[in-house]
Amino acid sequence: MRGHKWQSGFAAWMSLACVVVSLIGWVSPQTASAASATGTSRTNEEIEGVTPLRPGLIGKVIVVDAGHGGKDSGARGVAGVHEKEITLAVAHRLTWYLQEAGATVVTTRMTDTDLASDEDERNRRRHLGDLRGRFEVTKRQKIDAFVSIHCNAAPSPAWHGAQVLYLKDNEHAKQLATVMQQTFQETLLPTKRSIQSNRTLYLLKRIDGPTVLAEIGFITNPNEAHWLQQPSYQDKVALAMYIALRRYYDGGQTTGRTSSSNDIVSPRG
Repeated sequence: MRGHKWQSGFAAWMSLACVVVSLIGWVSPQTASAASATGTSRTNEEIEGVTPLRPGLIGKVIVVDAGHGGKDSGARGVAGVHEKEITLAVAHRLTWYLQEAGATVVTTRMTDTDLASDEDERNRRRHLGDLRGRFEVTKRQKIDAFVSIHCNAAPSPAWHGAQVLYLKDNEHAKQLATVMQQTFQETLLPTKRSIQSNRTLYLLKRIDGPTVLAEIGFITNPNEAHWLQQPSYQDKVALAMYIALRRYYDGGQTTGRTSSSNDIVSPRG
């Protein structure tokens, strides 16, 4: 069973790499292969065969928000994995992809910290203070999109799948969420989940335009928790999010493939 999952995952990765080449024309086969094998960060000097960029993301200001951090570990999953570690790793990779495509990236955090103040902690409002800090970082400039990265958790280990949330009645956010959800269905671990509207999330309520929160998988599901800790899969998640943003700014282009019930992965253990 594990071998079948790996083969399916590798095929999905290669398909996604081909999408990248067709959409932006700047990732060489060597770079795509290295990303698949290692999932490590790369520098400009490592990119071969650079060609002129098309204007899709050039000049766009994108906020990449790695959920939780510092004393706030977020959800805890299988074998004690912390949400904050996975979200930060994916945020680093997504930042790299966006910058290489010509976007200006604003990050709310790039280290294991949060944005709450000492006063917030003394008044026992650290979580709210952290959210306010993220909003302050975001509102300092005019932005084109906001992507918050999180991991999901549930009482049952059977729950699985990536899902994108948006603020109800925010049509721009709904459009981006729709494109990102389909990209997740095409390329990540199988999911039957659909986009979900929300009225209460602090940042989604306060940031206009294409603003989404991506739950990239359940760390309480043994299979997803395993893969979400792998650098190669973290790179795959970041690449899928990048592709979704590019498709959104190219007019919502998708490949037309959706997941079916036959794609669902049963949890291990």
